[in-house]
Amino acid sequence: MTAPGTRLATAGVALAPALALAVYPLLGRGAGALPLAILGGAGLLLYAGAVAGVWPGGLTGAIGLLAAEYLASLYLRGIRLDVVAPVYAAALFVCAELGWLAAEGRRGGLGWLARWFAIAGLALAAAALGWVVLIAGTLPLAGGLAVTALGVVAALAAALGLAWLARSAERDTPPPAAG
Repeated sequence: MTAPGTRLATAGVALAPALALAVYPLLGRGAGALPLAILGGAGLLLYAGAVAGVWPGGLTGAIGLLAAEYLASLYLRGIRLDVVAPVYAAALFVCAELGWLAAEGRRGGLGWLARWFAIAGLALAAAALGWVVLIAGTLPLAGGLAVTALGVVAALAAALGLAWLARSAERDTPPPAAG
């Protein structure tokens, strides 16, 4: 398959979960669905434009709008804890990654296949971890210094991990051309 054909196939595959993410918060909403439909529709339109190559930078905004639609639907339904949240988050991750694959237009072959499997594996692991956190949040555990210290260590580890990722991405970015 050629690079344009691969890009088109990836864009088509990427639109399916994006459509599902836009529609899910509307299910069972009835008359109160219009504000959610506006958020989801704008996110889906921006996403389609990004994966089509019209404006690849719009992918971030599209994912943000789809996430905002889901959060608004939870607020409007009065739900504080949703067991679907880890699946929705994993689907957002898959959408973002497939969108970037389509926008990058890389050559087909084993690299794409390996990346798709990596995306699927990370999404499943993230959903499983999300459910663990969700279940842990519902358990009536006594707090204390040990639990607070564990939370501080986890927050520091997350911040250090993000800093490491940002620094490695900065190193991999070539300097701008003099012109």
